[in-house]
Amino acid sequence: MPDIIRLLSESIANQIAAGEVVQRPASVVKELLENSIDAGADKIQLNIRDAGSTFIQVKDNGKGMSETDARMCWERHATSKIKKAEDLFQLKTFGFRGEALASIAAVAQVEMKSRREEDSLGIELKIEASEVLSQEPVNCPVGTSITVKNLFFNIPVRRNFLKSPSIETRHVYDEFNRVALANPHIEFTFFLNDNETVKLQKTDLEHRITDLLGKKGAGKLLELNETTDILAISGFVGSPEYAKRIRGDQFLFVNGRFIKEPYFNHAIHTAFEGLIPADFFPYYVIFFEMDPSKIDVNVHPTKTEVKFEDSKSIYSILRSVVKKSLGSYTLTPQLDDNQIFNFTTSSLPENEVISKYNSPQINTKYNPFSTDIQPNKRQDWGKILEPFKRPETNFYEGGEKSNEMQVTKSDNLLFAPEEKVKFDGIFQLTGGYIVCSKNHELYLVNQQAAHERVLYDQFQNQLETHKTAVQTLLFPRVVEFNPGDYSLVYSLIEEIKHLGFDISSFGKNTFIVNGVPVINDKADPQMVLEGLIDNYRQNEQRLHLDKNENLARSMARNAAMRSSEILTILEMEDLLSGLFQIPNPNFLPNGKPVFVKISQQGMADMFGK
Repeated sequence: MPDIIRLLSESIANQIAAGEVVQRPASVVKELLENSIDAGADKIQLNIRDAGSTFIQVKDNGKGMSETDARMCWERHATSKIKKAEDLFQLKTFGFRGEALASIAAVAQVEMKSRREEDSLGIELKIEASEVLSQEPVNCPVGTSITVKNLFFNIPVRRNFLKSPSIETRHVYDEFNRVALANPHIEFTFFLNDNETVKLQKTDLEHRITDLLGKKGAGKLLELNETTDILAISGFVGSPEYAKRIRGDQFLFVNGRFIKEPYFNHAIHTAFEGLIPADFFPYYVIFFEMDPSKIDVNVHPTKTEVKFEDSKSIYSILRSVVKKSLGSYTLTPQLDDNQIFNFTTSSLPENEVISKYNSPQINTKYNPFSTDIQPNKRQDWGKILEPFKRPETNFYEGGEKSNEMQVTKSDNLLFAPEEKVKFDGIFQLTGGYIVCSKNHELYLVNQQAAHERVLYDQFQNQLETHKTAVQTLLFPRVVEFNPGDYSLVYSLIEEIKHLGFDISSFGKNTFIVNGVPVINDKADPQMVLEGLIDNYRQNEQRLHLDKNENLARSMARNAAMRSSEILTILEMEDLLSGLFQIPNPNFLPNGKPVFVKISQQGMADMFGK
């Protein structure tokens, strides 16, 4: 029997290895940007076209490369960062494995120009599928320019697995943001399809956060600055007003390197206990500076996973530092000492803003010493659920409350057509559940899921019929997004209008909102749109949905009441009325149940009767 084991060719081995390093265009962007930083550049330019699938270019003014180095850097395991194994525990650079450029060259067409300051001419290389096609001198500025064309041109299966252009572009923005946040001393420029979308000047960290991620509302950036024997912690956390239902604005860096560490994310989240709802996530950009010998970054080729020698101590320190910053913000008002107050003769009603105060930096809703979550401001459910009431439905006859509701005819309705439903009882349980009984059957309804289901049907109908109810704002609002979110909103602007927004583009990265959906007429337009886009982006990454379906789901989830909302009997009846008048009220679009029904026999079976 002949031998069957053989050595793979270098090109095939490189393509296989590239699968770990180059997963999508954003992976190429990350590696090229980090190489520019390691080269000492203080000006970096990124340009992508077609979400990076056909064109990625990174230019820098770093130290450049010699002719030999320019050729050698494309070989696998060729690196200038380490010389011996011990160097792995003293790393101060981003790259060190010598795999990134070789992996990129294995699955794309690459052109590179590079020149050192002491050289009169630079070097130009053209590489395709790991094969050097040409190498010749060229006149070019000091630094390095690398252009990657037609990613995965020789692996069409990998190319087919790329997500939609909007998703891939968002991933590129994410990588760009991480690198730019960690290096505020560097000037960055980002071109999308040859249009400048981001221009970042050299600045400090606080201004870089604001320039890159935008102003997150009425909250504050709270500074962290603590040094211990184990590590130094610096950066900023957003005040509780910045918290959102969707992850995405959480950034952790170790020695300038972005990392993903759920353990430390949990430490920060616990520091916010009692200040934000349990299903919200805080906003932060936090840096650890520590001895490189105390961490191991050689865990995965992407280098976002890091092992820590004493993670438990870091967890405790981080939680304490964040709590300290939050405590200062929520408890200490900042008043103008020059103002004179007369506390004895005040005719202002309770909770009125006193004009003599100089913007006290305090939010009385948040108490760091309490674990109770403050309930949301009660909404006018009669108004919110008005679109779902049928003209013939009569909830309250003679001006008195009634536990009866009439359901219109539908094959998928819970109760029989035209039957008047009289509940034997209805009440709310702590945790956001409504309990009601009818015909010896018990119904346990998840109030948040019920409201989301009702809203989903409404928004889906609006997107199909283009019939919307818009609440015109007394004063138009200008809302600002970071460049990645702006491009997504702009691509969906017509569909967003069908949801009930009167919105139009208003300059760079901003929109003007003249009206909002009736369901959200009292909510902040910035927060509503941010929540909508966050949910849309999450759905787009995990599910294969068309625009309308995704938007209907995203808007319903974003606008639905919270489980902590305290409802009156009237509000519960209105909510159940809206739910039972729609087809298929039993489940949410994602398949999760809205309510559970237990029959009398089912209850008897539970008790073994």
